[in-house]
Amino acid sequence: MNAGMRKVGILCMKDLVDMLKNPSMLCCLLFPIGFSVLFRFLTADMRTEALALAASDAARQQVIDTISTLLLASSLCMTIGMIVSMAVVYGIAEEKEKHTLRTLMLSNVSATQIALSRALVTLGVVLVVSVACYLVLAGGDFGLLPAYLALGLLGAVPLLLVSLVLGLAARDQMTAGLYSMPIVLVALAPVFGMQNEAIEGVVQLAPTGGMFSLFELAVSGELFTAQALVPLAIIVAWTVGGAVVFSMLYKKLAQDN
Repeated sequence: MNAGMRKVGILCMKDLVDMLKNPSMLCCLLFPIGFSVLFRFLTADMRTEALALAASDAARQQVIDTISTLLLASSLCMTIGMIVSMAVVYGIAEEKEKHTLRTLMLSNVSATQIALSRALVTLGVVLVVSVACYLVLAGGDFGLLPAYLALGLLGAVPLLLVSLVLGLAARDQMTAGLYSMPIVLVALAPVFGMQNEAIEGVVQLAPTGGMFSLFELAVSGELFTAQALVPLAIIVAWTVGGAVVFSMLYKKLAQDN
């Protein structure tokens, strides 16, 4: 048990260093933060004008809640999509192309340990980047930070499980780039749905759709109500489904490559 955990710890350090040394991955880590900085400045005037036009305190609070939901939830979806797709799909494909993955498995490192390491590092980086985005967008208001991070982890896990399978299925980095695009689009689907009522009901069923809905409830102070049960069930369903697919395919894909 201790030996297995030490292997996972060493693999985590290797994966983190590889991620930070890769210019493409580093850009993907910084992109959500840059997006947050850009959109904070772009929406500053809109926020000021909307608050000035608000006729009551309730209307002003509604403006603040709407803008906060749009910016914070959008940055969270982008963080999950960019980091999970690049760190997992692209990262595993790069290791396969350089034969690092095969070398590790021939060195008495199990596929489970490799997958666990990659998952832990990815979730850790998602947390760090999410904190940075939150600080940029929310400033010194830390009231929503715990819910923001917890929901970010919940939303990332289903896509992480699917990305592990896609990373193992990718033959090379070029194929990984193709496979990673659906992950990014699915992660950003709730953001598009917020702009179009016709598809809002559909994108709420996406892996990050439940997370987006839960964050809307968190902003309005209704996270721990009965309204949260349906979006939470959506996240759980995607997580269970992703875990089943991963458990069925990852050993075969790892052996085939």
